Amino acid sequence: MLWVFRPWIVTRQNNFIAKIENLAERGFSDAQYNLARIYANGESVDQDLISAEYWFRKSAEQGNLDAQYQLGRMYDSGLGVSENKKEAFKWYSLAAEQGSIDAQYNLGLAYRLGIGVEQSFTKSLKWYKESASKGHSGAQYNLNLLFFIFYRNVLHKK
Repeated sequence: MLWVFRPWIVTRQNNFIAKIENLAERGFSDAQYNLARIYANGESVDQDLISAEYWFRKSAEQGNLDAQYQLGRMYDSGLGVSENKKEAFKWYSLAAEQGSIDAQYNLGLAYRLGIGVEQSFTKSLKWYKESASKGHSGAQYNLNLLFFIFYRNVLHKK
C-alpha cells in the first residue's frame, strides 16, 4: 500500500480545531464541550486531559448536561484530575436533574453503595427508577436487585 502525505487534510483539521477553539473561547457551550471531547479523546491533537477538564468545566458551568456528566466521570475515575467522589457526585447530580440517564444510574449506584454521599436506599431507588424507566439496563438490573434485597430483608422475615 502506498501512503501519500496530503497536507491539505492536516490544514483542514487544524483550521477546524482553530474554529472550535475560537467559539469555545467566546463562550459557546457546545463548542467548549466538543473541544473538551477532542482533547479527551486525542482527536487530531495529542490527548490532553487537563485541557479536556478545563473545557468540560466551562461547558458544564453553563448547564451542558453532557459536559456535567463527563466531568463527573473524570472525577469518579481520576482521569486527568485527582479522584474525588464528592465532586463526581456533584456533577452527576446536575446532569441527572437535567435528564441524563447515565448520570441518574450513577447516582443510584452512589446512593446504594454510599460513594461520595451518605448511603440511602430510598434515594438509590428513586434514581434507579428514573434511569430504568428510560431504558438503562444497568439501572433495571439494580432496581430488581434492590427489590429483591427489600423482599428478602423485610417481607420475608414476617
